[in-house]
Amino acid sequence: MISKLVKSKNSQIKPKWFLRQAGRHIPEYFTIRNRHENFIDFCLDENSIVNATLLPLKYYNIDAAILFSDILLLPHFLGQKVTFKKNTGPVLKEINIDEKFLKKEVDLNNFTPIKNAIFKIKETLPSSKDLIGFCGAPWTLACYMIDGGSSKDYVKTRTFLWNNEEMFSKLINKLTKDCADFLEFQYLAGSTVLMIFDTWSSMIPDRYWVKFGIEPIKYIVERLRKKNINCPIIGLPFKSGEMLIQYSYESLVDVVSIDWKTNLDWALKNINNNVITQGNLDPALLSCHNLSSIKKEVHRISHLTQNKCHIFNVGHGLIPEVKIKNVKYAIKLIENF
Repeated sequence: MISKLVKSKNSQIKPKWFLRQAGRHIPEYFTIRNRHENFIDFCLDENSIVNATLLPLKYYNIDAAILFSDILLLPHFLGQKVTFKKNTGPVLKEINIDEKFLKKEVDLNNFTPIKNAIFKIKETLPSSKDLIGFCGAPWTLACYMIDGGSSKDYVKTRTFLWNNEEMFSKLINKLTKDCADFLEFQYLAGSTVLMIFDTWSSMIPDRYWVKFGIEPIKYIVERLRKKNINCPIIGLPFKSGEMLIQYSYESLVDVVSIDWKTNLDWALKNINNNVITQGNLDPALLSCHNLSSIKKEVHRISHLTQNKCHIFNVGHGLIPEVKIKNVKYAIKLIENF
């Protein structure tokens, strides 16, 4: 459905899926997760990837499955130890970003379980539904790698940039090539849509926003297109504010995912008319008890996008508190609008 929408630009087609739709709000997720000692092992186990990816389709009438994986697999395979701590999130061992590190190559053979999982998923997934492969954007990966995990302000990353722009640029350039290679790998394995998550784009200093928030994405898209990879590419510059508009014109992505903090009416009036939009629904809404609030918000987004090519989605990942019945209710509202 996403591929069909991008190809036809028919505003009457309204695909729907949800970021982090296979996550912790579905009980069976924990059965799969608990088979593995750590999260990286989970993300590299062929059968677990298949089961987690297909799990949401058991519950929801959605138009795409997104590969169960994690953006931090790339730092992991660059030799940076990645662990996940309960109530903390990812923790990355401190590394020295120097010329020696920049020469490290990612061996795509390490991703063989992912390729095998994609083959299996494609055998099961109806042809009408897309399979989305993805990676983290270079800026977001750099934030995790330098700060060592999640942060409210990524001061270490920003300080590194201000101290040594040349070395930081080399890191971004390296990660940009690695991201492009990883997306190509997922496409060749069978993914029909690709997505780039810039989770921490809000942390890019204004002076550097184009250089590190737009140009790497543009390079990735151009590199994929030169290799005749013409599938839809989605970009999510999370909480990018007014830079969302320039991103829509210059990043070359086909679809711009709009976070839940952005005024959708403003975005639709200013965004590049040639791009398709996605998202904007607050995932917290799907954990509330007030069904009228869900109805009003789904109808608001549906009304604003009724003449726009738009993919219905949340503006960030579904949270563990989300209720399955609420997601089903939202889907019914979308279908009946």
